[in-house]
Amino acid sequence: MKFDLTIDYPVEKLERNRQRMEARAQYRYTDRVPITYCLVPRYFTPLFNIPYKAIFENPLEHYRWQLQFAKYRMEHIPEDCWGGTTVGVSPYFDNTLDSAAFGAELVWPENETLHCMPVISSVEQMERHPMPAPGTGMWGKAIDWYQQMREFAKDTRLSFRGVEGNVSVGLGLSSLSPHMIAIDLVGNDFYWWQVEYPKACHAFLTRITDALIAAQRHVLMVTGTNLQPGCTLGLAEDTAQIMSPDMFREFCVPYARRFFDAFGATGRGIHMCGQSTHLHEALLKDMGMTSFILFGYLVDPKVAARNLGGRVQLWGNINPMLMKEGTPAQVKQAALECIEAIGPCGGFLLGDGANVCPGTPLESFQAIMAAAEEYGLGGGDRPQLPTVARASCVDR
Repeated sequence: MKFDLTIDYPVEKLERNRQRMEARAQYRYTDRVPITYCLVPRYFTPLFNIPYKAIFENPLEHYRWQLQFAKYRMEHIPEDCWGGTTVGVSPYFDNTLDSAAFGAELVWPENETLHCMPVISSVEQMERHPMPAPGTGMWGKAIDWYQQMREFAKDTRLSFRGVEGNVSVGLGLSSLSPHMIAIDLVGNDFYWWQVEYPKACHAFLTRITDALIAAQRHVLMVTGTNLQPGCTLGLAEDTAQIMSPDMFREFCVPYARRFFDAFGATGRGIHMCGQSTHLHEALLKDMGMTSFILFGYLVDPKVAARNLGGRVQLWGNINPMLMKEGTPAQVKQAALECIEAIGPCGGFLLGDGANVCPGTPLESFQAIMAAAEEYGLGGGDRPQLPTVARASCVDR
């Protein structure tokens, strides 16, 4: 075998993790609120003393480092995202894959995350901008790496304390919404163009959505995946947080809904960093959001519970800077406050809000786990709402 990886993690714990996550999807808890984080390669590269760019040298290094990061994560960071003896890896290019495929300039820094630069500077240029064919550009690169990484997985021996495991290689888009891709291509001018040139902006978003749907269908064909009606898909709408509800409903909602509808997705996960409180009603009633994935720490947990609790699965939202710079006692208190506000609503997944910072100490993760274990919320059934939560959560 070319790769041989032993992970010091008990399989019994994997089963408990699986049970917690399944119960959460049913708005129940087994023994406590489950926990997981947005932990991506930029967190791990400093721990392994390698430049960030090293993981993008070729698909072999990309695959090898992802396995090392997964091993470190399982052995050192207490959370519940691991529910079986399969370790998943995939081609990962930060949040640039889709925008770069659409023609945004991709920057590859030595020791910073990948990012895209705008390439459109006028409305006329926007109207002429070509849409990518499925499987071309960066999408094509991701597919090539996916195929090579699948071969590496066949040559990998993986075990958990003597129990055999396996590596699963996935492939997906970067889950950016059409609006986020438009912002990456145009830059901040797109915001005022929406006011001054709405017809042109709608036409651009329509073309992006069409190309994005075609790209998703191509990925499903490459992977042999068949999405069933009622499936769950996710999109990021980070660029919407500075928009008014009316602008969000006009320039974001229709295109995200078209994407979801194209695949029969009734499970609709939305990620949004920053302050999203003013958009909660539109997300729920107009977008049809069913899960709020890593929503920003700027949203007070009590507000999230009042606006969305009991109707949407919530994942968040401890301040990542507090996790990095705060004392364990401060981090634990923040975790307890999140659980107290949102946990009784059911469907809560405790985590960061959003994106764990490089340099975050292990003590912060341990403090969050201590808070979850101390608070509990077990018993199997949907928890009874204590007085403090009745005013916050919406009964399902």
